[in-house]
Amino acid sequence: METVEPTAGVILIYAPTGRDADVIRQTLHERGIAGCAVASFDEACHLLHRDEGVAVGGMIVAEEALGGATAAFTKCLSNQPAWSDLPICLLTVSGGPESPRARWRFFESLGNVTLLARRLPAESLVSAARGLLRARARQLQTKHHLDELNGAAQTLERRVEQRTEELMAAQETLRQAQKMEAIGQLTGGLAHDFNNLLQVVNSNMELVQLRIRQGRAADIERQMRSAHEATQRAAALTHRLLAFSRRQTLDPKPVSLNRLVLGMLSLIERTIGPSVSIHADLGTDVYWTMCDPPQLENAVLNLCINARDAMPDGGALRIRTENTTLVGRAALLHDLPAGDYVILSVADTGCGMTVEVASKAFDPFFTTKPLGQGTGLGLSMIYGFTRQSGGKATIESEVGAGTVVSIYLPRLIAEQPQVEEAPLAESIPSAVKRKTVLVVDDEPEVRTVSAEVLREAGYNVLEAAEGITALSLLGSNLAIDMLVTDIGMPGMNGKQLADRARLARPDLKVLFITGFAEKTAFPSGNVDPGSHLLNKPFPIRELALRVGQIVNGTV
Repeated sequence: METVEPTAGVILIYAPTGRDADVIRQTLHERGIAGCAVASFDEACHLLHRDEGVAVGGMIVAEEALGGATAAFTKCLSNQPAWSDLPICLLTVSGGPESPRARWRFFESLGNVTLLARRLPAESLVSAARGLLRARARQLQTKHHLDELNGAAQTLERRVEQRTEELMAAQETLRQAQKMEAIGQLTGGLAHDFNNLLQVVNSNMELVQLRIRQGRAADIERQMRSAHEATQRAAALTHRLLAFSRRQTLDPKPVSLNRLVLGMLSLIERTIGPSVSIHADLGTDVYWTMCDPPQLENAVLNLCINARDAMPDGGALRIRTENTTLVGRAALLHDLPAGDYVILSVADTGCGMTVEVASKAFDPFFTTKPLGQGTGLGLSMIYGFTRQSGGKATIESEVGAGTVVSIYLPRLIAEQPQVEEAPLAESIPSAVKRKTVLVVDDEPEVRTVSAEVLREAGYNVLEAAEGITALSLLGSNLAIDMLVTDIGMPGMNGKQLADRARLARPDLKVLFITGFAEKTAFPSGNVDPGSHLLNKPFPIRELALRVGQIVNGTV
């Protein structure tokens, strides 16, 4: 049986009995129709897979060949491209072992099939072959149109992508220009605030040196207190900047909002002053949540200060806690996963905001206060903190009717712990047992003072200026109970140091200290489970307290 390579519009012929295939091919050839005899259905599949089968004009199959039909051939027909429905002419014989109904079901399973009963005149065979080619030509025309449409769609898609990239680049340039303009407007106020704080610290330190030389130690405490307050104000400003950019590393803990608010009421009352009445409307059985307690306290205090500023002639401030469940449309509107949440809201009876001002209230650097009286970072800090904690912040306001800012935080799905906050002692807490602590920091002054504080508390202290030296100590036989390390160090950072140290000491307790937590250290924005975090600057007694709690396993 002679086989020829198919050309455009070729008819595949599969008639395995005798010389039928050669006779059919020769008959078609005499009428100007190209035919290609195939030796099996698998060979037909191979030709149909080549270039999507565009060269195949149809197929003539003798019925006796169907006994060798393979699953691959049936799958080949069912998996044709969208434009293709290969026309098949089946040469049937009367009778046969199969019942007429079974034969018809099988014929129909082949798809686009025309039946011709043998024996048939040559003209009938040629006419059927030309019908196959006409049907295939229409399919190829459909393919051509589809290719044109796909080409046009791809061109359009490329143009849309190009245009989108251009628009995004323009928008980014505009956003950067707006941000730089806002930063430029704010730079003077920030520089003024920081220079004032630095002046306070510097002047008080010089006075302390002078008093020491004069032997007037009794006068030192006032200067030290003033310098300490200035550093706390500077720390608060840097924390706002970090929270606005969502670059802070959080140290989440189980928090009861009711307990947190009750513990802050006296502080809020002293901060707000007597002209504003404060009402705490705390819900019953309010869910616990998992978040960073100091950051949440800072957020609540900021909201209360904002509320006070909105009521210059006095008014009422209401702090409310409640549970809520967001599902379906409510979850979509809040852009939060469906589930249970706890809400802490601060409402005032102040002047309120216009819709335009309220829509910008969470924008960084946006403030309605005079230059130097507000950074525009308070609400954006709160928004960044809540988003990083898995929740969000919302604002509702009406001119003349006041403002309500609500913080949504996800419910803690766990047994609610009974946490009692231990008050900070005025003196440095002493170590219960004499433990060994390794302090690692590339800043000599910070490392030295931290080590001195811990020695004062009664710990054995080892020091290292960088990660390699620390790993060498940790790899020795020294009994080291705890690692206290800065995060942002050159070379090996604190997170990498802790990870490598725990390969040799899996139970090593770690306290990270940072003034700015890189996203590369904690991509999730949260400190690793089993580790702890202390943000710079911190009171020395807090360092000793935290180390004591961690090393003794009370946190």
